[in-house]
Amino acid sequence: MKLTSQQWNTAATYIKTHARPIEQKLFSFFFEEGSKEEAIKELANFQNMDGGFGNCIEPDFRLDSSSSMATTVGLQYAKDLKLSAEHPIVQKAMSYLHDTYDEKINGWHAVSAEVNFVPHAPWWHFDFEKGHSGVQTTWANPNAEIVGYFHLFSPEHPRLKEWTERAVTELKNLSHPIEMHDFLCYDRLLSEVKGETESILYRFLSSSLRKTVCTDPSRWNEYIAKPLQVASHPSSPFYEALKEEVHMQLNVEIETQHQEGYWQPNWSWFGQYDETWPIAEKEWRGILTLGKLRILEAYQRVEN
Repeated sequence: MKLTSQQWNTAATYIKTHARPIEQKLFSFFFEEGSKEEAIKELANFQNMDGGFGNCIEPDFRLDSSSSMATTVGLQYAKDLKLSAEHPIVQKAMSYLHDTYDEKINGWHAVSAEVNFVPHAPWWHFDFEKGHSGVQTTWANPNAEIVGYFHLFSPEHPRLKEWTERAVTELKNLSHPIEMHDFLCYDRLLSEVKGETESILYRFLSSSLRKTVCTDPSRWNEYIAKPLQVASHPSSPFYEALKEEVHMQLNVEIETQHQEGYWQPNWSWFGQYDETWPIAEKEWRGILTLGKLRILEAYQRVEN
């Protein structure tokens, strides 16, 4: 089964009409020989003077000030755009992460307590007793992903060996099955390391793979790890182990595209900030639709 040209055109129209400017420019760059510089300019709009990212780059928390979590999202875009370590956006972001490392927790805070004073999804709420937001239940999220960006963009950092060893130790201590977001953070680290570290990470992630990823199609409308989240490209190290489920999900995604062209987030803010959720929801539709088109193209599941 392939996404028809009509389905593609409907998705393209949705992005061009309703998505954020950054998704519009990325669509143009990825699929229409559009300007890379224009996409980079849109990315820069989310970066603050301190080098960190904010300004709702992650739609589920409406924080203008910088956070390490928003900065990981900014660096995901930077990686998609193949920005070099010397690019000013990357250099400023890495400086921000260097400056915000907290010795007390041996890592980075996902978001600051400021998040409580802006509209946000319930899982981002900062718990003052625990000293972190709801998403930060283990060291893995976002720390493992951040260590990956130091491997990619700042491999000479004097503390990288120490941070990498910490990442390996923390992975070994995670209970199985590894939680979805923790798995994804380690998967992003896995893509940036080589040698023994790569082997260890791959072994531990593989041992949890089929327990972390839901392989039951009847549950794929729930907020759970799905095959394409960990194997979004045929080059994924986990593709072969999930091959059958990946192709089943590709069919499901083609079938469940909304008639207006978008793919819908399968979560909500549970009746909180009712005036803001529709804004975030619309932004997510643009993000998810661009992501689905890239995945379908990577797997050659698009007509023509």
